[in-house]
Amino acid sequence: MIKDIFERIKETPGPLGQYQGIGDGYFMFPRLVGEIGPEMEFNGKPVLNWSLNNYLGLANHPEVRKADAEAAAKFGLGAPMGARMMSGNTDYHIKFENDFSEFVGKKAGLCLNFGYQGMISIIDVLTSRKDVIVYDSESHACILDGMRLSLV
Repeated sequence: MIKDIFERIKETPGPLGQYQGIGDGYFMFPRLVGEIGPEMEFNGKPVLNWSLNNYLGLANHPEVRKADAEAAAKFGLGAPMGARMMSGNTDYHIKFENDFSEFVGKKAGLCLNFGYQGMISIIDVLTSRKDVIVYDSESHACILDGMRLSLV
């Protein structure tokens, strides 16, 4: 018998199920409080926040905030306008990649929109159908998806 998905969630709520009483009965979105950064408050307790693309806490650094405000004043809040593959490559992308690769002492670099895209791309480029990939079952979804997509 096929069960209603919401009934299944009530019976076997998964890792966030312990918080379903806080939400609307089925699931909840974690409510993080405080300045966006690597440490925030969750359910009244300080926690490390690995859910943001701000692992080093640089988003709140005064120089980064200043550069962000200057870029918003120059380009508006919609820039960049989407995935580079769809919206196009700009001189700013190229300059950043060149500056960064020089900074880390490499011949070239490639800036991707997010780590998920990077892992999927890297696994696809480095492996073939004949390779064996050994991985931890707790690997991030981007690694698992990268492995699955590399088999196509």
